[in-house]
Amino acid sequence: MQRVMIFVDQSNFYHAAQSQGRFADLIKLKEYLANPNQGRLLIEMVVYFGFPPVVRDMPPNWRNVTDAMHKTKDVLEHNGIMTVVHHGKWTDNDEDGNPRFSANVDVLMAMDALEFAIDVNPDVVVLVTGDQDFAYLAEKLRRKGIRVEAANVEKQMAANLKKSVNAFIDLNDFLNGLPEARGLSDYASG
Repeated sequence: MQRVMIFVDQSNFYHAAQSQGRFADLIKLKEYLANPNQGRLLIEMVVYFGFPPVVRDMPPNWRNVTDAMHKTKDVLEHNGIMTVVHHGKWTDNDEDGNPRFSANVDVLMAMDALEFAIDVNPDVVVLVTGDQDFAYLAEKLRRKGIRVEAANVEKQMAANLKKSVNAFIDLNDFLNGLPEARGLSDYASG
C-alpha cells in the first residue's frame, strides 16, 4: 500500500472547477486522488482556505464568500478532512468599486506539506494546485524519496511545477464528471 497525503489550495481547485463550469466537490476529489483500488492508503487530506480579512463592516461580497467558505469548511471537517484558514488583506477595488482581497495560502501550504512529510513519511504527496510557487517544494520532497504528484487542469498548470513533480494528474475528466456549477454556493461540497 502506498501511503498518500493530499494538500489542496482550495481557491486554486475552485477556479479549476469554475473554468470547467463544474461544482468544486472536494469530497469527491479526495476519493478520486486517494484511489484505494490502486493500492493507495490516504493518511490525510488538508485543504487551505484564504478567507477575506476580518473587518467590522464587512463588504457584502466578502460576507457572501465568507459564509459560503465557512459552510464548505464545516462540511469537509464533518467528512474527516483537515482544514487550515488564513485571513487575507484588502488589496484594491474591482471595476464596479467592490473591494477585493488577497489571502495567499501558498506559504502555509508549502510549510505544512514539508513538515507533515518529514514527520509522517508518506510514499506519495499530491499537491492540488497549478501554482509555480510549489515547484521548489516538489523538488525538496522528491529529494527525501517521496513521490510528488500535482493535480489540476492542464491549462492552469505552471510548466515549472509540472517539470518538478513525478506525475501530473489532469483533473479535466474528473471535473467533467461533476455536476454543473450553481454559483457561489459551490464553495461547499454536499
